[in-house]
Amino acid sequence: MEPQEQYKKIAIDQRNITKGLNTLMGIVSGIVCDDHLHDNEVHYLMTWLKENELIANKYPANIIYRRVHEVLHDGVVTPDEREHLLNELKILSGNDFSNTGAALPEHIHSVFDDDPHVIHEGNVFVLTGGFLYGTRPVCQKAIEKRGGIADSNVTKRTNYLVVGSTASPDWIVANFGLKIQKAADMAASGDFEISIIREADWVMAL
Repeated sequence: MEPQEQYKKIAIDQRNITKGLNTLMGIVSGIVCDDHLHDNEVHYLMTWLKENELIANKYPANIIYRRVHEVLHDGVVTPDEREHLLNELKILSGNDFSNTGAALPEHIHSVFDDDPHVIHEGNVFVLTGGFLYGTRPVCQKAIEKRGGIADSNVTKRTNYLVVGSTASPDWIVANFGLKIQKAADMAASGDFEISIIREADWVMAL
C-alpha cells in the first residue's frame, strides 16, 4: 500500500473510531437517563460492543466492555451488579472529569499533566481514588504486566500519580493535601520526574 493510501486509511479509521465512540456515549446517555438499568439494556450494550470491534480497545469503550462482560459472565445480573454498573455508566456519560478535569476547581485541575507521555517499563506508578478500569489489585497487575512498578505512596522515586475517574471533585478537594499535594509540590520543584495524570491517560497507554 502506498504511503498516501496508508495515511488516507488511518484518517478514515480515526474518523470511524470517533464516530463509534460518540455513538456509544449517546447510547449510554440514553440508557442511564431514566436512572434504571434493565437487563435487555445490558445485553444490548454487549452486543453493540461486539459488533463494533474497531473501538473495542479505545477508552472508554474498553472500560464499558470490561464492566458489562463482568456483569454478564454468569448469565445473571444481580441487584448489586446492576447498581454498580449503572453508577459507572453515569460517571462515564455525565462526568467530564475523566477526560478533561473540567469538573475540578481550577487550582486543582492545573496540577494535571495535559499532554502526558506514559511509559510503563521501569517507571513507578502510584494510584489514588477509585478506578473504572477495575479494583486496585487489577490496576496494579496491569501496570506490572507492562514492566511498571506499582507503589502505594508518593516518594522521590514516583514517576506517575494516577487519579481514578470515580474520584469526585469533593473527594479531590478533601484529599488534595495528601498524595496529590505532595506530587504537585514535587513536580513544581523541578527536581523530580513525576507527572499527575488522569485514569483516561493511563488507560490509553495500556
